Amino acid sequence: MEPRTYTTIDLRKGMGEILDRTRIAGEPAVITRKGKTLAYLVPAEWFEHYQQLAEQASGAAGKQDAA
Repeated sequence: MEPRTYTTIDLRKGMGEILDRTRIAGEPAVITRKGKTLAYLVPAEWFEHYQQLAEQASGAAGKQDAA
């Protein structure tokens, strides 16, 4: 899914709508200032899944180092 791009001004003016699009519709967003990406806004479930994968990868790397 292609993320929508919002400027920081868009974010200030429409934060509730942007958060709803991300949370309810599962649409990721790119937040920009002066044409440069500042942050990505993703549904909480995506981030939580990413954290689990990162923890698993970290644990697997630690086990390989111990071997």
